[in-house]
Amino acid sequence: MTSRYTPAHLASRMLVGGATLLLLAACSSGPADISDSGGGTPKSGGTLRVLDYLESTCLSPAGSNAYKDSVISNQLYDRLTYQDPETAEISPWLAESWESNSAATEYTFKLRPGVTFSDGSPLTARVVAGNYDQLGKGQPDLGITKSTWIPNYDRSEVVDDSTVKFYFTAPSVGFLQATSAFNQGIISEASLTLKNEDRCQGSQVVGSGPFVFESEEKGKKTVLERREDYDWNPAGLGHEGPAYLDSIEYSIVKEGSVRLGSLLAGQADSARGILPTDEALVTQNPGFSIQALDVGQPNILTINPDTPNLEDVRVRQALISATDTDEIKSSVLSSSYTIASSVLGPNNPGYEDLSAELAYDPDRAKQLLDDAGWVPGPDGIRTKDGVRLTIPAAISPHHITAKSAMEVLAEQFKRVGVDLRLTEGNLATWAKVITDPSVNAFNQTTPTRLDSDQLRTTWDSSQQNVVNHAFPELDSLVRQQNTDVDPAARKESAAGAQKFIIDNGLAIPLYDDVLVYGNADYVKGVTREAQGRPTYVDTWLDK
Repeated sequence: MTSRYTPAHLASRMLVGGATLLLLAACSSGPADISDSGGGTPKSGGTLRVLDYLESTCLSPAGSNAYKDSVISNQLYDRLTYQDPETAEISPWLAESWESNSAATEYTFKLRPGVTFSDGSPLTARVVAGNYDQLGKGQPDLGITKSTWIPNYDRSEVVDDSTVKFYFTAPSVGFLQATSAFNQGIISEASLTLKNEDRCQGSQVVGSGPFVFESEEKGKKTVLERREDYDWNPAGLGHEGPAYLDSIEYSIVKEGSVRLGSLLAGQADSARGILPTDEALVTQNPGFSIQALDVGQPNILTINPDTPNLEDVRVRQALISATDTDEIKSSVLSSSYTIASSVLGPNNPGYEDLSAELAYDPDRAKQLLDDAGWVPGPDGIRTKDGVRLTIPAAISPHHITAKSAMEVLAEQFKRVGVDLRLTEGNLATWAKVITDPSVNAFNQTTPTRLDSDQLRTTWDSSQQNVVNHAFPELDSLVRQQNTDVDPAARKESAAGAQKFIIDNGLAIPLYDDVLVYGNADYVKGVTREAQGRPTYVDTWLDK
């Protein structure tokens, strides 16, 4: 018997004879170990110096989904379960076992004994219940919003000090996977009383993770220290006891060339956001290498159908056919990246291969534009009723490849008669820009979650609604996949949602996203969680 199951397997077990699903950590056989000491005998001690290009603004686990925050907060907080980033299988962490009813409306977790938060307080069922009551319902007086990852949440029940039960008003098949996610980190009872803005300050919120917040120079540096008594890693990491590193030091270096130079000069041990054009400079230097951490999802351009000139689905479909992702890769990416083939990544249990629908076909793009009444003008740009086929596009400040990729895309669109007008986006106004079709048609995003319920959290018009437009049929499909307890039915709903998105010209999948780090070769044992964020509990310095 094994305690590790894929989300599809979990759903199928729920159905057998109406019986509950029971997972016991004691019976675990475990997946292939993804944690690699990197060769040699691990050594304790030392400070890992990491460079990043974006400043962290919120270290609360549920307070931010941005990588600039969660690459740090991932070291501070533990979750109820652990998800294998290669297989998507779920296994124990803070919860040593769990069960669910066949309808996926009740989940009971038995907590691991002996776990404490860094303030010394114990992990109890009451603390876990308090965490999920806030996540599932929100708490407006503290500025806590309801998590989009936990739909249909009703209430919690403290069965005893080490057992907690959750109730849902409708099937919630994706809940188990959600308990493994970076934004579901469990915080202490005292931290639950803090307002959201206070939680974002790493110095105030308390977790149970292998590292603790030590200090911060705003906009410059964040330092974490090892927790000496940490001893409850998930078995899937293959590491027992506290972290090897004494500390981790994150420093902000916005300019890519400066990050690269600092790494190669020995002023840092690791640097996130190595540009594709700079990867060769890293590998050509003895003692350095590239590590591309797969985030499990594609980088996509979502298309706002309310953008002027994009109201006609044929025009949106033309943009997909006019996109040559092979050229984008050969021009501005590297071997660290692979071409996307759907709006979910290949490792996602709900993935549907839509390569044929996404094939580069400029002749089809031209025909679609002809059919929509757009006629080539003297300069090649199409017009209709005296209006040029111009589309506004703001370049994402979150993605290091965004500017170069969008410039290639502009040239590709021009070949079929579309004028893509690019402007530079910035972090201060980005949240507003991605919802305003008068200035931006696209949202370049990598919505990360290694479960088909990622479709609901991203595309549901009542949730993130990345296209800022309601499509009732799409809403129905993305919601249905989270209530289908039969794995085959769930996959069918997920496949239908992905096909609807592409058929209606709502997204251009570009490439399967990765976090690209340049590392000194003496940095060993860096692993990743299921959405690509590095995990440093098994990391050590061979120097």
